[in-house]
Amino acid sequence: EPVAAPGADVGAWGAALHAALIAGAARRVFDLTLQYCNDRTQFGRAIGKFQAVQHQLSVMAELVAACHIAGQVGFAGDGDQPDRIAAAIAKARTSEAAATIAATAHALHGAIGITEEYDLQLLTRRLHQWRMAHGSEAFWEPVVGAACLASAHTAVDFIRAVTDSRAP
Repeated sequence: EPVAAPGADVGAWGAALHAALIAGAARRVFDLTLQYCNDRTQFGRAIGKFQAVQHQLSVMAELVAACHIAGQVGFAGDGDQPDRIAAAIAKARTSEAAATIAATAHALHGAIGITEEYDLQLLTRRLHQWRMAHGSEAFWEPVVGAACLASAHTAVDFIRAVTDSRAP
């Protein structure tokens, strides 16, 4: 039997929860990829020593850090209910990053990344599922944009106002 939750914004809860799930899975995908790149050798050295691979890993690290921060923003706040705009920002940012993180991880792993024995495929499938759950970035970005346009702030001041009042 469904539980009544008067005043609860289920969309905000779902967005914040899935943003946190994406942040955690993205971190694990990055850790697996970094370990693989340090272990896998080609032409007599670890593939993680090649500049092109290092560049891809640095982009992944940046996206994972952004996901971590966004996941915290989604749940930071004063009350028991996640703020809809903060949750929207968190979900939009993590959903956008999820696709790039998954694609880069599979590009660096090659065929081993899709085998049943290796956990990467489990994590990236979840990233793609969670990206769409409770709205992808295509759903949440207009919510954030409309709230920004409705406020008297510039875009940067709007983001500061939303995140500063909810700092962990």
